[in-house]
Amino acid sequence: MRVGIDNISPGEATARNGPGGMRAYLQSLLSEFAKHAPQHHFVVTTPDWADPLMDKLPDNVEVVSLTNVPVNRAKRIVYQQTALPSALKRQHLDVFFATATVAPLLCSAPMVLAVQFTQFYRWPKAYGRARTAYLKRFLPASLRRVKRAIIFTESARQDLVRWTGVPIEKVRVVPHGLSEEFWRAVESDIDSSELDAIKNLVDGQPFILYVSATYGYKNHARLIEAFGLLKQRLKLPHVLLLVGSAVDVSFAELRAVAERAGVCEQVIFAGRLDSAEQIVAAYKSADLSVIPTLYETFGFPVLEAMACGCPLVASNAGSMAELSGDAAILVNPLDIVSIADGMEKALLDTSLRERLVARGRERARSFTYKRSAIETLEILEEAARA
Repeated sequence: MRVGIDNISPGEATARNGPGGMRAYLQSLLSEFAKHAPQHHFVVTTPDWADPLMDKLPDNVEVVSLTNVPVNRAKRIVYQQTALPSALKRQHLDVFFATATVAPLLCSAPMVLAVQFTQFYRWPKAYGRARTAYLKRFLPASLRRVKRAIIFTESARQDLVRWTGVPIEKVRVVPHGLSEEFWRAVESDIDSSELDAIKNLVDGQPFILYVSATYGYKNHARLIEAFGLLKQRLKLPHVLLLVGSAVDVSFAELRAVAERAGVCEQVIFAGRLDSAEQIVAAYKSADLSVIPTLYETFGFPVLEAMACGCPLVASNAGSMAELSGDAAILVNPLDIVSIADGMEKALLDTSLRERLVARGRERARSFTYKRSAIETLEILEEAARA
């Protein structure tokens, strides 16, 4: 079976050090596909300007570099719906895996669609008016066109069905895993220079960690307010370390929130940490990881914190509770008192911290890309037969 893999639609998201987890997703799946399905041939369609996904290709993985693929997202969307179907037809595919939320509607091969995100239905500001309008039109159209769709948690599946009207039996839940690169960093001794870099960020003080870009639905403002309340209660020496790029909520806006909460000097904006080693060093150095997000279709920081043995306080909304299970203290992300209470409990209750760490490490181990790849392969084979 010839299986097409879409690396056109993700664009810059699969660049080295690109945003989010898309590169790790495709790298990990391709590696596992090649190992577990030697009888299939995998054809990765990619722009000729894209960074290679793999340094060495397995024998049953082929990369087809396409010329004239626009770098600009809006122009690339047009390319996806016009020129890409013809390019795919020349590959004589038995099935095509559209990996980035929207499928090329005129593709003649049977398709499986991975729905990476649906936040634009509830927080359109994070995506902009034009992109939100495009996604709200083309995601439902894609779901009608494809044979099967994949999403990453059951709560996200229920939302997708409600928002788009897709039949629930058409959508399968296949959770992400953590990449081999991340697990290597977790299981290796952390380089002292990485630990020193984190220590310097917080000026040697104990800290609470939140890893996320500053989209509005990530809820940074309420976390800062809750941190201010916690500092008033307990006079803790901790600072709050925020790791992630500024997006639709600026650092200046969040500094103003910290100023009003009386913790301006105790909230540190680190920006983005690029390497797995840096992120692991942050988790392993933190006294606590907090994830108060209002919505996620998955939530890699939950798995990352658990894998690193960092006690976790997480939102009780949607996929956060589903992913963390009994390995986190769950809080109401709309209530700063609830967030502060959760942080207080996680910091002060030593036996609870130990239980959370043990449960978290065990739970993180159950999310593997081997499992993801095997389940995705079954869906691709099913779609090819349909």
